[in-house]
Order: sequence, then C-alpha cells, then structure tokens
Amino acid sequence: MMVVVDRCKNLRERLTRIRMMHGGGYVVMNVRVHLHPRNRTSSDNSSYRNPSHTFSSCRIYFSLFNDFISLSRNISHNPDGGDELQVPFLGFDVEKMISTTPPLIVIVDIIQSTTFFWLKYRSSMRFLFRISKTIMIIFQIVSATTHDLNDFSTTANPNNNIKHESEIVSFDFPYPPSYPEGGDFGKGVINLGGLEVYKAVYFKKIWSTNTGGPNNQGASFYEPTFLPYGFNLLGHYCKPNSRDFFAAVLTVKDATHDPYIGSLTPPLDYTLIWTSKGANITKSEDGYIWLPIPPYGYKAIGHIVTTSPEKPSLDMVRCVRRDFTDLTTVDQWIWGLKTWKSPASINIYTTKPIDKELSVHAGTFLARAAGDNHELACLKMIRSDPYSSMPNSLQINAMIHAYAPMVYFHPDEEYLPSSVLWFFQNGAELHQTGRVWSNVVNDGENLPNNGSEDDSFLDLPQGDKDRVKRGFLPNATAYVHVKPENGGTFTDLVVWLYYPFNGGGKFQLGPFTINLGKIGEHVSDWEHMTLRVDNFYGHLKAIYLSRHSKGKWVMTQEFEFLNGSRPIVYASLHGHSHYTTPSYHLHETVEIDSDDMKVVYEVMRMNSSKLPIVKGEKFLGFGVRDDTAKGKNVMDIASSYQVVCVDYNTSYMEPWLNYTGRWGPKFTYKFTNEVIKITNHFPERFKALVIRILHKLPPELLGEEGPEGPKMRESWTGDERT
Repeated sequence: MMVVVDRCKNLRERLTRIRMMHGGGYVVMNVRVHLHPRNRTSSDNSSYRNPSHTFSSCRIYFSLFNDFISLSRNISHNPDGGDELQVPFLGFDVEKMISTTPPLIVIVDIIQSTTFFWLKYRSSMRFLFRISKTIMIIFQIVSATTHDLNDFSTTANPNNNIKHESEIVSFDFPYPPSYPEGGDFGKGVINLGGLEVYKAVYFKKIWSTNTGGPNNQGASFYEPTFLPYGFNLLGHYCKPNSRDFFAAVLTVKDATHDPYIGSLTPPLDYTLIWTSKGANITKSEDGYIWLPIPPYGYKAIGHIVTTSPEKPSLDMVRCVRRDFTDLTTVDQWIWGLKTWKSPASINIYTTKPIDKELSVHAGTFLARAAGDNHELACLKMIRSDPYSSMPNSLQINAMIHAYAPMVYFHPDEEYLPSSVLWFFQNGAELHQTGRVWSNVVNDGENLPNNGSEDDSFLDLPQGDKDRVKRGFLPNATAYVHVKPENGGTFTDLVVWLYYPFNGGGKFQLGPFTINLGKIGEHVSDWEHMTLRVDNFYGHLKAIYLSRHSKGKWVMTQEFEFLNGSRPIVYASLHGHSHYTTPSYHLHETVEIDSDDMKVVYEVMRMNSSKLPIVKGEKFLGFGVRDDTAKGKNVMDIASSYQVVCVDYNTSYMEPWLNYTGRWGPKFTYKFTNEVIKITNHFPERFKALVIRILHKLPPELLGEEGPEGPKMRESWTGDERT
C-alpha cells in the first residue's frame, strides 16, 4: 500500500512507536522518503520518478515478527523545499494523504499487510495468528496515542527523567553491505546460550555536560531505544564529546525458558553513585548515575543515568545470572572530574573482559566516585558452538569486498609491497645457524617451523638486492586472517601487507627534520590493518592501523571513504605505517626538558642552511616522523587478497605462515657510529642533544633486525598493541 505523508516526522515516530512496543510487528519491506513541495497534490506522481533528483541512502533496521530485515531509506532533496514521505507497503498500490490523520491509517496498513501473509502462505492457522497479533498492535497503538510522541523511553521504560526534547541518534556505519544467506551471521540477534543479545542501533540522549574529560569538553550519556519485543537494557552508554567512540551496546532477552531461575532478573534496588548537583560543571540540568543492586547469584552489567533524584524503576534494567557473566577490568578513561577527595569527584571508564576468548563486552560504562572501587561484569558465550554467528566463506568475501581499504603510497616511496611468493621466487635466502645458506623453496617448504626467532633469518639475494628490495606492486597480495572477537559477536579481518624492505627513518626535533640515514632500515617489513565488523548486521565498527611497533584503533568516522564504505589508508614513506590523512605525523614522541629546548632555540637562531637538517614546513614536534601523501601508486586490497587463515574453520595454511625465524638479518652497523655520521656537522651542544634523544628510542624503531612473521606475533591470538 502506498501512503503519502505530509509530516514525515509523524509517521516515522508512529512506526517507531509500534516497533518499540511490539517488536516491529508490522510489515514494511522498504521505506523511501521523497522531499517535494507541500502544495503538490497526491494524484501528481510525476515528480516521484524525476531522474534529476539525487538520493542519499542509509540503513535502518526493523523486525518483522522478531525476524530482522534490512530497510533502505532514501531521501531526495528538492530546492523548492517542503517534504513528503511515500511509504510503500507490501503488495498494494493505494495512496492517501494523511497529513493530519491520526494513527488509524497505519492500523489499516497493518491489517492489509497481515492479509497479504494469508494470501502468500495459504495458511489459516498462520492467518489467525497474524490477525490476533494485529489486534494486540491496534490496541497498543490506540492506547499510546495519548502519550507525548517524543517521550518514547519514558513511556516504555520509566526512567524518572525530566521531559525534554531529545534527538534519536545512531552511531552505526551508514552503508552496510548485503551479505549472502547462511548460518546465524547478520540476523540481528546472537544467542549466547541462555541469553539472546541484540545490538542497539538507536540511542536517546539522557544527560550531558561540557566540562571535564578529554580536552575538557565533557561527555554525553545515552539510553538504547527502539528495542525488539522482549529485550531489556543492561545499562546506559557514555561517550566523550571530544571524539567518536566505539559504540556497540548490547540488550538482552532470557532464552533459558526457566520460570524460576532465569538468566535475567530486575535489580533489588539502586545505589546512587554520583550526582552533578552541587558540582562546578557546565550542564543544562542535574544528572544522576545509579548502580543496580542485583539479587544473590546475579550481577550488574551497567549503570543507569537519570535527570531526577528519584530512583529509576526496577523494571528499567536487568541483572544477569552469575554463570552467564565474566569478569572485567578498567580499560579507557571516558570522562571525569578529578577533584581530589571531593564528593563531586567521578571517573567514567570503559571496561574490557579479563578472559578474552569467550567473554562478550556489553558496551556499558563503569562509574567510580571518590573512594569507590566496585566492578561490573560482562556477558559470556556458553554455547557448545560458540562461533555459530561467525561469517562463512561467502560472507567473509562479501565483507572484504565491502570494506577492504585502498592503500595510497607516498610519491617518493622507493620500497613497495610484493607477494611473499614473489620474494621467494626472486632469490630470497634462508640462513640457519650451523648450516650453509640456501634459497627458499616454493611457498616456504624448507622454512623451519619449530625453532626460535634467532635460529634463522631471511635475506635479500646477494646479487640482486637493489631490485628485490623495491618490491613489486602489481604482484602484491594482502593476506587476510579471520578471527572471532568479543565472544564470537564480532569478526576481525586482519589484513597483512608484506614489503621486502623498510627504508630509513626521519626524526623531528622542534622545527627541524633530521634524516636518519641507515637508522630504521631492515630487510622485510610486515604491517597490518584490522577491520572489526559486528556479526549482528555486518557493520564496520573500527579499524586498527599498525604503526611500527604499536598502532591505534580508529573509528570509521575519521576515514575518507571510496564508494561510501571502503576506507582510504595512507602508508608512510619508507616505514609503511598506516594513517588516515596525508600529512606529517609523529609516531613515537620523546620528552625534552627546558635545557634541551634552549639548545633548540640556539640552533634556530643560527644560519642552519648549511646543516644537514631541513626546516619542517608548518610542523613542530619531537619524535619519530612519518610522512604520508597521495601518490600514484595505490593498492586495492579487494582485488588482491588471499584468506590465509580462518580461526574457527580447519583449512590449509601456507608453510611460510608457520616460519619461526626472522624475516630479515640483524644489521651489523654500530648505532652510535651512524648517529655520529648524521650529527657530524652539527654544533656540539646540538649534536649531544640529538645523540641523547635518539638513544631513548625503542630498538624496534631503530630497525637493527628483521621482524617476526604475522603468526609469531602476540596479536595473532591476542590484543593489538596500542
């Protein structure tokens, strides 16, 4: 059925109200929003098909009798202003203007859509079931019309909040791909065994402040909203105002079917952890943070935030039975007021599971006031098949094609990536302790796989070093390792790139850039990016970018994207560290004292044109410098990848992955001698400063020996280094 609505906000709120109250028990396959002048009549359909209109698309999610389907919402912009919403209901071609009509027209749509199910399935029992469910929906809609349309959370879940207009927001990736069917991946709900979890898509802001936290910009607190029928809150969500933050807040439903000792129960009471009342912070109203008090045998997973001093409803949140939970520890600081020994002191943290393999982080926050040291729990995967929601091979390939980065290299880059086999086929040498060196055979068949990292190393071919060290981009391959994360509720795609050679580095000392010559050079360089994708819908959540010995998790909002979903990554000159922007970057910073700064100022006042240093253009810093820029050389990961390992599936593994030695020799030059060469023409005091600072750098940044292979690193089975 076609319904044209003059006030698109009204219909959207009515539909979301129905979904919130009855788990999406209405039939809508696709929602399309057309913006047109208000004076257009409903019979004039020509502008709907105007090819000159541009559309911006995003994904929203509704549930169809607890089965999740993906809906597209397309908005076209009209310079004349005005707005109209055309909602196609399944199987009908009727239009009606309901700009001021009460929700009765929506009820008619539900009944007709239900009738369509009877026509489709030819099942009287199914038809009767749909009709009875529809009657319940109608009753709830009619009874809900007396409530304020903007007050969703307080209608369904009394929160004792002061009523005020609050925007519904989503932190999800806006362009999820379509995935092939198969298994439990992408179904919207994941069964942990006794618990079903649903990742909240929409949030309503409860309270915020513009004081404290990172950069003193404050934080905001949100309540997950529009939950499917039967799902409950575990707690609220908090993010700093200064930056985007990883958001995957879970809600839960009891799947034990145990009427006596279920997996979920309301709390016995609440404890007030902190209030902003009396605190010297910027706020529009006071906020209150509550800790649920669980019954014996149950644990609290999160906190509840209100704008009223009255305790929240006990039905607002659920505590989880102890055997469905796991331990957590403090992770990142989100926000706080570090007023020493003051009642106003508060710190908000993210948490992380202590036992990483099967623990499931719920995305809630931990609040600790002065003298408080309470802990929160996380969820736990207890199914006999814990990875049933992980993607299959077809879904993995769809995921890679949707989210694989485009890697741009610096215009001056000399050392490009290649495939591992290209390196072997072009004369790579294997050196083993107590043996004569030999060439690597085929795909690494003769590489040792049970020794230590110092028992063997690979090297460039003696007669062809200069050519092989430059790599071969047309043959470069991205090696993908697929592994479960967060108890099988997320998938990590670890994308490894191999470079036959890593060039020398640079050091930024105030306004001066110092070329480090051989320092930083080594044979072979393994760098990687990790794409973290949720298994609820297949949304890209965050990307880890390796940078020499460490790296950084970056939210998707910080990337440029190609075709809406493919992030653009920049590999730094010579060192191949990964960044989101083409610019100058400091990877490893060093601290210098006031005496050191005096030396830098002295050199700045000198005529430094004859010194072997370059003034950094609009760049001032102290540390290892990485340069990125958008050159002509680019690697399309989606067109040149190989899945080499899927942790939860038994499959063939390339022999070179199990190689236990180093991928390059230990350089024989003396670090001190190289530093003296670099600083030979510097003023004595400045030379001493440079030598002192360079000696503070970690050995892995100095490139004195070749790296270990991907599988020999801690991150293969553990956390990424940050």
